[in-house]
Amino acid sequence: MTKPASDLHTRPDFCVIFAPPSGATMKQKSSVNNSCRFVYRMLMADRLTLRVVQKIGQFNLAMKPAMNVSPLILATAALLLFAPSSHAAEVPPGIADPDTALSDPIYHDPVFWWRMSSLPKDVFEPDPYFYWPPAVIKGAPGPFLPAATTGKETVTPKALEAASAWAQSHESSALVVIHRGKVQLEQYWKTVSANQLTNGRAITRSVTPMLLGFAVADGNLKLDDPISQYITEWRNDQRGQITVRQLAQNVSGLEVTEPLPVTQVYGNKDLCLAYCGDVVRAALNYDHTNPPGTRFEVAQENTQLLALVIERAMDVPVQQLLSERVWKKIGASDAAFQFDRPNGTARVMCCMRATPRDWARFGVLVMQNGRWNGQQVLPKGWVETMATPSARNPSFGLGLWLGSPYVASRSYFEGKPGGMPQSEPFLADDVRMMEGGGFRTVYMVPSRDLMILRLGQQVSDWDHAALVNTVIRGMKR
Repeated sequence: MTKPASDLHTRPDFCVIFAPPSGATMKQKSSVNNSCRFVYRMLMADRLTLRVVQKIGQFNLAMKPAMNVSPLILATAALLLFAPSSHAAEVPPGIADPDTALSDPIYHDPVFWWRMSSLPKDVFEPDPYFYWPPAVIKGAPGPFLPAATTGKETVTPKALEAASAWAQSHESSALVVIHRGKVQLEQYWKTVSANQLTNGRAITRSVTPMLLGFAVADGNLKLDDPISQYITEWRNDQRGQITVRQLAQNVSGLEVTEPLPVTQVYGNKDLCLAYCGDVVRAALNYDHTNPPGTRFEVAQENTQLLALVIERAMDVPVQQLLSERVWKKIGASDAAFQFDRPNGTARVMCCMRATPRDWARFGVLVMQNGRWNGQQVLPKGWVETMATPSARNPSFGLGLWLGSPYVASRSYFEGKPGGMPQSEPFLADDVRMMEGGGFRTVYMVPSRDLMILRLGQQVSDWDHAALVNTVIRGMKR
């Protein structure tokens, strides 16, 4: 790696940092050099900006070759986002003034700027490079559940065809129906396949509450412990009074920020939680806006902080805990969270990647109250604890959505519209759900020995009752 000169006015060194990738044509090299000179002249008015741009360039060159980002993209992004106040009239709306930018940890975070310069075209299914670096959840691949013999399905072909048609017409990419331990239906669309790593999005948020059961069963913590016992940074902070249970039930009282455009970088806490190189620092940056236990809100930081509590209580990374206590025992293949930075902390509030078949295994495990092939994998009784309605929201327990009582739309934020639409009551009282962005959902119905996995995109006419009730109506006696 080229060592940057101590003198920020050394233009040649600046351009070496943003050197064209190896194999570039003469025309590409000339274009990059000309762009470099132009951007360099524009940045000279702000030395601190130039220093940050150099750091980004160093980080970019340290990436794997396949991840090397266009120097022009990086330089142009820096020019727009770090422009000094003398160019204020040219700064797009939503970008903070220089003083605000300088005080934001994002300013000095090269991991964040690499991710911002590599934003995926499809936010629901980014290319694999975007998940770098992976926090691998080691598996021990075993056979999938057996398929029902043709003619001996326990759900009628007519019902299965109807479920498949409805899923396909509602932008689904995967549909797996397992009843009485047999695969009744397994279908894939678009580019998804049975053994391809697939983004579970917010289904991921049910994983950490499941792991919480081990910390409780092993005696490492109690649900009503204040989190300051584990998050020592908040020992003298009112946020430290939040209990472990309140984090898991999404009643922590921590702030839910208003959605901001990706172009509004500074002060965008959710963007930093998703892209910054220190996810713990990003999660600790959220303020307290309500007394704990007084308001249900699916705040993204709740799950990330819950994982931090578990890791500190058990002295083991969550990806290792999941691998050793669950993933290998159910015969799942390697899966992955995303590290915030190389050898850093796993980002667990979203986007764990596993194969559709392994998401289905996970659903069957939870549907069977933590048992797999006759073995108790999860602590006995823990799934029932997860499925116990919380005091503030009867539709939510500890990381699981509950199908009863019926509501036309389960809201993610108390008192606000939107959420999980449902046209009619479920035909079983014990439906449990792990639900994520795009209505990616694992439906579990213990009383009917039924698990349904649906992956795909979000549609405006989604109905959570459709797949479950169609299959239940088609069950053979």
